[in-house]
Amino acid sequence: MVFATLFQKWYICRAIAIMLRGFWTMVFVLLSQLVIGQTYSGYVYNAEKEGEGIPRAKVYFVDLGKTIITDENGRWEIQDVPSGVNHVEVSYIGFETIHKDIELVEGVEVVIKLEVAHRNLDKVIVSNDGYLHRESITNIESHSISSLTRIPGTTVGQALTNIPGVYNTSIGVGVSKPVIRGLSGSSVVTYVNGLRIQNQQWGSDHGMPITSVGIGNVEVIKGPASLLFGADALGGVLYFVDEPYVEKNTISGFVSSRFESNSLGSVNRAGIKYSKGNLRFNAYGGFDSFADYQIPNGMKVLNSRFYEASGKFSLGYSKKNWVFDLRYNFYKGRTGLPGHTHDSIPDFDSFLTTNQNRRENVPAIVTHNNFVSIENKFFFNNHELFVTLGNTNNNLKEHEEKYFFPDYNMNLNNTLYNVKFRSRWGRRWESTIGAQGMYQMNRNGDAPFTLIPDANYMDNGVFGLIRYRTDLWSVLGGVRFDQRVIDAGDFIENAKYNGFNYSLGFARVSDKTSIRVNASSGFRAPNTSELLSDGVHHGSQRYEIGNVNIGTESAVQIDASFGLHFDDLEIILNPFYNRISDYIYIERTDSIIEGYQVFEYTQTDLAQLYGVDFGFHYHPHFAHWIHIESSLSNVFAEDGNKNPLPLIPQTRINSNISFNFEPATKFKTIEFVLQHKYFFEQNRLGVFEEETGDFHLLDMGINTELDLKNPIMLSLGVRNFMNVEYADHLSALRYLDILNPGRNFYFSIRYQFSKQLKSQ
Repeated sequence: MVFATLFQKWYICRAIAIMLRGFWTMVFVLLSQLVIGQTYSGYVYNAEKEGEGIPRAKVYFVDLGKTIITDENGRWEIQDVPSGVNHVEVSYIGFETIHKDIELVEGVEVVIKLEVAHRNLDKVIVSNDGYLHRESITNIESHSISSLTRIPGTTVGQALTNIPGVYNTSIGVGVSKPVIRGLSGSSVVTYVNGLRIQNQQWGSDHGMPITSVGIGNVEVIKGPASLLFGADALGGVLYFVDEPYVEKNTISGFVSSRFESNSLGSVNRAGIKYSKGNLRFNAYGGFDSFADYQIPNGMKVLNSRFYEASGKFSLGYSKKNWVFDLRYNFYKGRTGLPGHTHDSIPDFDSFLTTNQNRRENVPAIVTHNNFVSIENKFFFNNHELFVTLGNTNNNLKEHEEKYFFPDYNMNLNNTLYNVKFRSRWGRRWESTIGAQGMYQMNRNGDAPFTLIPDANYMDNGVFGLIRYRTDLWSVLGGVRFDQRVIDAGDFIENAKYNGFNYSLGFARVSDKTSIRVNASSGFRAPNTSELLSDGVHHGSQRYEIGNVNIGTESAVQIDASFGLHFDDLEIILNPFYNRISDYIYIERTDSIIEGYQVFEYTQTDLAQLYGVDFGFHYHPHFAHWIHIESSLSNVFAEDGNKNPLPLIPQTRINSNISFNFEPATKFKTIEFVLQHKYFFEQNRLGVFEEETGDFHLLDMGINTELDLKNPIMLSLGVRNFMNVEYADHLSALRYLDILNPGRNFYFSIRYQFSKQLKSQ
């Protein structure tokens, strides 16, 4: 027995020694990869004029986050990057932007040819996972913030509604929550640069936790996206990406301001970017302030005012095979809650006022967010390792009757990790394995009331994907396992929810056509609000009752896309079918408690959400200064007995026509944009829902740039030009007969500069 004990100890020590040896071997390999790299170079040429270089073209190394500018001969050089295959985006004004994999070999010049741009329809975009969108298996919509704000919305949430299939549910103007194909709240997951953001999103009055400060573009993944983004993403994912760093040895910056007449609102932004050698950073700040908004008859909606301040800082460093990014986001906001009453039979006139001010008032929600993340990328020939660690803290206070002492005080702290290892096996095969997880603590602070109890969440998940590509075909499949553990003390003790998910699909892409079909599954465990709520949620103006017997949701979506891509015309047809088992939703009842309408969380065996997104873009060859775009989005939702589900958005047609001119004046460009939205009536209603009529909205704007050394951009226009009286079906205020904003004029100005720094 003594011998056995000694043998066991020897065996354990031996195992530890082997693991340590393996660890130090890996460290040695990493360090050997991080030595000073060679210099690689190449040229960017005009494809129509053999041998003519393109000066000032941008060569952007996507995974490395580095931008190189070509010299007067079109030549570029880069150091301290990994050899082998790198993905680049190459662009210059007047030429087609291209994406391609280039192989960096010491002493071999890389030649890149750009075609002269004759159209601007089929956008070449790379998603956050490194794939071209047209080759992507999943349904991804990617847009720059600038393209979504050609006619700017008041908030970033409103800007997102320009994307087909994306809506928003709102309380006035200050609270806007995304809805993707009929699902919202906890079913829609928000990411910022790989960091999952938590902000008590189960609450209808808890709006978007970020502003547009420093955001470059947004990707919307429609439907279950659990494989790469974890549990909960039954409806989809919003993935915000910061503006890229400026090109090497450059400093640039901007200041901007926008005024809106309807709510006497101002949106102010400033930012600076710096890059020198291997070090680079971006810094931004913003402050928005809005008074009570005005409805079409000239009255103001009392206490619809809000303000928000935000800041952002990112620091990047790279050395050959290693890229490091440190990011920090700060947000503070105070949002008034209009339509507040304790009366069982509300008086509509009490919600309106003839005065318009922005003084702090009650009831209101005060939010503080702090987000920090550390990203590391390691490159080893045909392998890439991504490691992200982060922490998010959301402090949310609801003030019912007192300015300085909240009635509710909730703090949500979330620590996350995300590890992903990608390998390329030849030209055609690629695999990805990874793990994600988070530890979440929700605590109630010093306040007289609580809506949900203190609770801890623990999420962990592992996944694997494999991809096969040919010149025309791309096939992707993967599986994932997740577990969530909820501990809410005496209410729920270490409840475990498990989910196994898969995704399988293919895409066939040619010059003129694209076909994509994908089947994916997802699961969502209930949150403590759905399980344990029992009280007045003042922000939502309702009494909410949870259900401890609610179980997990699981979903399977079939999504297809068919595209025609011609020189002057692009057409996309995107039908979908999302089948959700044990669907969780909140339903209005006919009961009144403490003067508030009662809403109960409930679950049905089956929910079906299906519909289509259709869009086209016409850019006639004989009139390149005209762009005509239109999209139709609709979703039908019903339970297993064909009964309509509540809170489903109206079918919508969104049409845009733009005219672009380059006059021979100080105005470098002039763009005139006309936008028309038609919302169909919503008469497929859930229990105790009320019908919403159809309505038209007309917006218009003019955007121009002064041709100066340091450009100045000017914009002016009007939203709801016809001053239409309407209330969106997803507005929480429509049951109180409170309308959406009336006519709203806006004017904005933006000044920016850029300067080259001396290279060492």
